[in-house]
Amino acid sequence: MAVGGRPTYIATVMLLASLAVAVTSIERVELLAVAVLSSLMMGVVSPLIAARRLYFLAVESSHMALLAASLAVVLVNTTPVKYEFFWVLLVGLAIMYSIGLAIHRGVDPDIATSIATGATVSGSVIAMYVALTRFRTSYSLWSLILGDPLLVTRQDIYVLAVLATVTVVASLATYKVMIYVGIDRDSATLAFSSIHVCEFLFFTVLGLTSLALVKIVGYALEHVLLLMPALMSMNLVEGGRKVMALSICLSAASSLLGFSAAVKLSIAPAGSVGLVALAIYLASIVARGLRRHG
Repeated sequence: MAVGGRPTYIATVMLLASLAVAVTSIERVELLAVAVLSSLMMGVVSPLIAARRLYFLAVESSHMALLAASLAVVLVNTTPVKYEFFWVLLVGLAIMYSIGLAIHRGVDPDIATSIATGATVSGSVIAMYVALTRFRTSYSLWSLILGDPLLVTRQDIYVLAVLATVTVVASLATYKVMIYVGIDRDSATLAFSSIHVCEFLFFTVLGLTSLALVKIVGYALEHVLLLMPALMSMNLVEGGRKVMALSICLSAASSLLGFSAAVKLSIAPAGSVGLVALAIYLASIVARGLRRHG
């Protein structure tokens, strides 16, 4: 990322190169689809988190997703509804909306998130213990910690595609309002009559992204990969649209290169994606420093 260059152009070239590498490295179309769709969701939601300055909530969203996925195993085995993803969405979004409602009513975001973190971490331990000791699961709960995209089925990909579409449309529709809310909530309330709808959509897309990706990237790295795309982009460009575009490009490049490395080296995909994202983030810091002193 050269000083004085055009970061968006360079990121686009990097994305195309990453796609070319991934197509030649990843033989399974399903795995390639997972890489593209998951990176798209992370790349488009990350700027919303940065705009609202709710980084702590992004960290909590991974705890929420782990609890929802663990509790879904228990509920599938104790209720008439046998579809795990239904329970994952129901439990996860209920928690996310509860946090959003508390923030909306004036509770400090850090306090609301701290309470939710304590509850979800404790609940996850209990739910995982019950699930592991009393029921058989269709997948290893340990994969929720480490992430394993190989566990994603063709049906999961279809669901992921629908969720990715909803996430992208809702994120782009609310991004401008979220920027104003992050700067001055009172002024944004006066300027936008749809602010409550936009906030509802924000918490929805954050919840959907966290819940949909916990089995792919894992609890351990999910919040990191939700935060990094926007942080990389803000080191390189200014302006909401440029940050959003660059965030999507860098998220996709990180994911494609990370998945390709995982296939070639036989390592955990989530870990390799995290390392690639970290390398790009460090490069963006260097580029920002050179631009300021150049």
